Amino acid sequence: MMRANPEKRKKLKRVIPTERDIILFEALYRHGVMTRSQIQQYLGWDCVSDVNRRLRKLYDAGFVDRRFLPRKFGPTPAVYMPGNESIEPLIENGKCKKADVNRRRYRFNRLSDNLLPHELLITEFACLLKFTLRRYSGCGFQKWECDDEIVNRCNVIEGGADVELKPDAFGSYNLHKTLFNFFIEADLGTEPLSRIRKKVELYRSFKASGLFKVNFKRQAFRLFIVTNSGVRARNISQSLPQADDLKIYIANVDAIRIDLLLAPVWLMAGNSRAQSLHLASELNIEVGA
Repeated sequence: MMRANPEKRKKLKRVIPTERDIILFEALYRHGVMTRSQIQQYLGWDCVSDVNRRLRKLYDAGFVDRRFLPRKFGPTPAVYMPGNESIEPLIENGKCKKADVNRRRYRFNRLSDNLLPHELLITEFACLLKFTLRRYSGCGFQKWECDDEIVNRCNVIEGGADVELKPDAFGSYNLHKTLFNFFIEADLGTEPLSRIRKKVELYRSFKASGLFKVNFKRQAFRLFIVTNSGVRARNISQSLPQADDLKIYIANVDAIRIDLLLAPVWLMAGNSRAQSLHLASELNIEVGA
């Protein structure tokens, strides 16, 4: 018996997007690509079978597109992207403009297999942050801006010339009325450490120039470097000099799954001792009901 083609869409009756679907469409537009497990984590959707059924309906109806992450062994997980039918509900709900959705769809539909893991690592951090903040009362995810939304605001003045800083994303979150801003750099270990050091210097120059305050209307930021290897995280932390003018945190993505905010899983630049981003006692964080 021949297996059904997983890429072939079935003909369905009209699918009316739910409120949760709209949140999903916005997340896919914002992050570009998401796996099923990331979608579950982002939306707080516990039932795997329900998620799979809904994603299949949305795929067949053209609200989401998908491709399969290449692997040499084992199953190939699906990766979801915003579909053409998601544009209208996003516009109607004031989430974005049509040109912006089309631009993002064009980019991620043509993303190479080699670059896909990098984008998924960025998404994974966003999902872990949202999931962790959901666990505590008085905490919330405030903002997430992707690379192509912020690149024009990240120019660094060096020797009278503009040098472009290209963060992977910018975000912010609230902890009991205190706002924390951050840039994220996702690292898969493919770049030399010298390039990481150069990026860090650009962030320091960006902060020192005052352009961050002007262009982002915020007072300060932290830099998160997220890797897919504990060894790589240690190598990066040891290769970077201590910087009093900028807080730089480095961690392996598997380690921060424990608790991104409160677990001692982050390394500081020039310091091999792991620590947490925040202390529960200082922030009076309580686990939400």
